Order: sequence, then structure tokens, then C-alpha cells
Amino acid sequence: MFAFALASTLVAGRAEAQCAGGSACPPCTMCRVQPASGSNPSVAAMASLFDQVAAGPTRYGSLGWDFAGRTTFGAGNGWCGGSGARDTVAVSFPCLLLKAIYVTESNWRQFCTAGQTVISFDCGYGIAQVTSGMRPGETSAYDANRVASSPAYNVSVGAAILADKWRASPCVGANDPQVIEDWYFAVWGYNGFSFRNNPNNPMYSASRPEFRTPGIASAQTRGNYPYQELVWGYAHYPPSAEHYTGLALAYPNRAEICATCGLPTADISEPAGSHRGGCTTSPVDAGAPDGSTADAARDVPVDVAPDVPVDVLREASVDAPRDVVAEAGDAAVEVRPSSLEGSCACRTTPHASKPTPITAWIALFATASWCRRARRRRACSAARSRRA
Repeated sequence: MFAFALASTLVAGRAEAQCAGGSACPPCTMCRVQPASGSNPSVAAMASLFDQVAAGPTRYGSLGWDFAGRTTFGAGNGWCGGSGARDTVAVSFPCLLLKAIYVTESNWRQFCTAGQTVISFDCGYGIAQVTSGMRPGETSAYDANRVASSPAYNVSVGAAILADKWRASPCVGANDPQVIEDWYFAVWGYNGFSFRNNPNNPMYSASRPEFRTPGIASAQTRGNYPYQELVWGYAHYPPSAEHYTGLALAYPNRAEICATCGLPTADISEPAGSHRGGCTTSPVDAGAPDGSTADAARDVPVDVAPDVPVDVLREASVDAPRDVVAEAGDAAVEVRPSSLEGSCACRTTPHASKPTPITAWIALFATASWCRRARRRRACSAARSRRA
């Protein structure tokens, strides 16, 4: 009976799914709001937009979402169990970090080449791939239609999600939001606080090179890395010099990170060679006096591993479970757990497609196995009756 129920669940689950697979173009049309029409800003315009959003909601005003009033967060050692200052500062972000995250998520695409919003199989919208509040029947503190239609608004909602992950995670170093590497745990959480994104997960090679390292085939495969290392790799090797100047970010000591956790459980030290700032000037060494330069030898101004456009299907990788951070007085916010990956387009009607072949075979095998057992039970019962 269990096998039959399992088979029924597999078939029904596929039949009722909103979309099949992970393609974002053509967009999924079974989500909360329909795709909007528009065209992607130029790369230069997008880069400027990210700089504005990085300044935070108190600075960019009506350009994006106001974070539902959550415009400050904690900074300084006092928030990390230490004896330092326990400061509350206006939310802001290192510009390079936002740019690398959004390259990882969508290659800076709000719209498909056909001019409709990029919407993934699990209702991830636009540049930041916002999912929470974007499924049928859900609500959100932010304007769902603007998430679909406005690149600026979309990335501001993504930034709000990232700020919530900062609040929900332990400290890296001095918990300084202007130090790029101090966002390591928050970036982990942006894709989901799960063991899938733990850098000590044995599914990843302990001696792996940095993601996108030129000339190494394995370094071009997203599935070989936890999410935050994808972002670090894109920070070093951007899609083009026009996007931003690449910078080799410092990595934390893996030995300081819990070996089996999904949500990081303890503070870790500042990675050596961390970087501060980088919006209007080049990032500087976080341990050096302001105005000094980061080691320029590590800056990479050109792309050495071109990206596949968002509306071209990328290699599949295992999605991590979503992590949800509760909205104040409203629905939870999150982003989809991986970038736009997969191999199937969205369905346009709830029951328009049949189960995939593998699902059908699993269902058939499970049903047949149950039927064979059922026939044996009936035969045995009949034999016992005859003997009686």
C-alpha cells in the first residue's frame, strides 16, 4: 500500500506542479503576478543602479523598496559576543558584493530576450530571483508587480533579503558591513541556510580551486561549489570589464566553520586580506588605513570564462532547501535556492504536461510491485481458506 501511495503522490505531485524544470525563459506564468514587459538596462546602467541600491533604503528613496522600515542593523564586535562597540548602523552594502550576487543569480537579467520578466520554475522573479510572496495565494510587504516590472525595485527587495540574512547569521570578523568578506555567512543564507552550502560538505573537493579559475574545467561547474563560493568566484572573474573590476576576495578558514551544520553556529575570525568598500573607489585592505589600495595584482578586469545568457539553459545542480526569514507583520521573504538552472520550460496551464519519463517509470514500478504483492496476498489468503 505504501508503494502505491508513493507512486500516486509522485504522479499527482508532478501533475499539480506549477512549472516543470528550471528554465526561466520563457517565463513561468503560473505564479502570483504575470510577467511584465520591458527591456534590460545596459550593463553600465545596471552597474550604476547597483551602486545606488548598495547605499541602502535611507539613501535611494523611492527608487526601490523601503525594506518595510527595517533600515538599520547591528555592526561591531559587541554583536558578536565580544567587548567591542554594539553599533546600530544604516543598512548599506559593498557594491561589488551586490554585483557578484546578482550575476550569480541571473546574469543581471530582469527580462528575457523576448521582453518578458525572467520567472523561474519556482516563481523566482527577475535579477534577484525573489520567490517569497510571489507564488499564487501569497502576500508580501513589497509590491509584487514592481518586483516583476522594475529592475531597481527587484534588486532592492533582494538587498532587503540579504540584510535579513546578515541579522540571522553569526559574525565574520568585526561584523563590519563595509567589509565584503564579513558578508560570507549572509551570502550563504541568501541561497539557503542548508548543509548544501556548507564549505565543509564532503560533496565538494577539499582541494577545489576557486570557482571560474581560468583553464580548469572543474572550476567552471557550478555544482562543484557551495553558493557563496560561486559569488566569490564571480567577484574575482566578472562577465566583462564593463560589469565591474574583478577582485580576489579572501576566504574564511574552513576549520573554523561547523563541519555538519546548515546554519552557521559560531562566529569566525576575519579572513586575512579582507577588503573594505569599493563603490566609488577600489576596495581597500580592511586591515590597512583608509585610502590604501587592495593588492592590485589580484584585480582581474576581464572575463576569462564567459557566462551563458540567462535564457540559455545552464547545467543542472542540486537546489538547496530554501531558508525563510520572516517579514515583519507579513509574509516571509527569501530567494530561490540556486541561480537560473535546469532543463525544462515552465508550463502555462496547471495540468498541461505529463510526468517526466523517469517519474512515470518510478510510478509504474512502484505500482507494479504493489500489485504483485497484493496478488500474492490474495493467493495466500485463498490457499489458507481452501486448507481450512
